[in-house]
Amino acid sequence: MHGELWLTSTGLMRRRLSLEATRAHGLGPTVAEPLERADIAAFDLDRLLAEHPTNKVIAFSDVAHARLVRGVTAHGLRLRMIDGRRHKLLWLTRDPAYQVLSTALAATLGQRLHRSGAGV
Repeated sequence: MHGELWLTSTGLMRRRLSLEATRAHGLGPTVAEPLERADIAAFDLDRLLAEHPTNKVIAFSDVAHARLVRGVTAHGLRLRMIDGRRHKLLWLTRDPAYQVLSTALAATLGQRLHRSGAGV
């Protein structure tokens, strides 16, 4: 199932989309440009987390290690948290997420961010 990934000044939020929205995306890009902006205060984070087990709220301050990965059909972000939990987020290569996250996470995470995969 596709989801929305929101980049905020303090972290990442992932919200699962419906089957209908996933089908509508098909294999095309799931993000429209210019990128939409939102204030984290507009989200009820407890409700977001309760809506579905795959929804996530990830604070940058809780990230011990992050790895951006380039793939042939999908790119991803693998996170290891300070408490040992792990998260893996994936998106189609047609979406601009790798470039957006590469820039934003380098500034936010510094030495905790690593990059790997094709073209890196």
